[in-house]
Amino acid sequence: MLDFSIMNHSIFENSSGIHPRLHAKFLDKELGYKITKIEVKLLQKFRAYDLQLDDSNKKQHYKGTQTWIGLHPQALQTPYCDIYEALSSVLNIEINHVVDIGAGYGRVGLVLSVLNPDAKFTGYEVVKKRQMEGNRILKKMGLSNSMIELKNVLDSDFELPDAEVYFIYDFSEQDDIYQILKKLILKTQNKLFYLITKGDRVDYLVENKFKHIWRLYKNLGSSEINIYTSKSV
Repeated sequence: MLDFSIMNHSIFENSSGIHPRLHAKFLDKELGYKITKIEVKLLQKFRAYDLQLDDSNKKQHYKGTQTWIGLHPQALQTPYCDIYEALSSVLNIEINHVVDIGAGYGRVGLVLSVLNPDAKFTGYEVVKKRQMEGNRILKKMGLSNSMIELKNVLDSDFELPDAEVYFIYDFSEQDDIYQILKKLILKTQNKLFYLITKGDRVDYLVENKFKHIWRLYKNLGSSEINIYTSKSV
């Protein structure tokens, strides 16, 4: 049993060398997450992301954006140790705010709390049950400066906040991700920032549509995470 009364680096480093997803599953249990139970209930209500609509039952896909309902919980989220490695790679700048687009259950906020306890974490999640569970754990850990907001980032009134680090994974279709990346340009002009990505769609866009603006800073090959920063700084 791990003592989470004081979270520290060793909790998220995965020094044991076990598979990152197994390590994450273990930490989820120790932290008190009820992720599997929640994901099962979501699948009972909505059609799995990879099943086409037909007349076999009345379940529909979640409307509004891609939510990856039906994906294995440990495939749905980035492992803690990968998040730890990514955030550790960008500690050369003063980080006051980290923003996570498609925050899931808030793992980024937990890892950030041990690397930079004074930094603010804001996550955006469109599935209410995930958002509520994530905030429950963040509150349980006493992280008063960490919050997951229930928000569809594709809404016309969504404003991307200022931050030094942005996490974006393949939260939706390519056109949707493109719109968020365009908003990111307005927030990062002439400033040092880091964009941490995971997913073929977001990486394709950054490397093909925005390569004149952002450059690859680091690739974490073992975790398929890329870190980008501005070319102008």
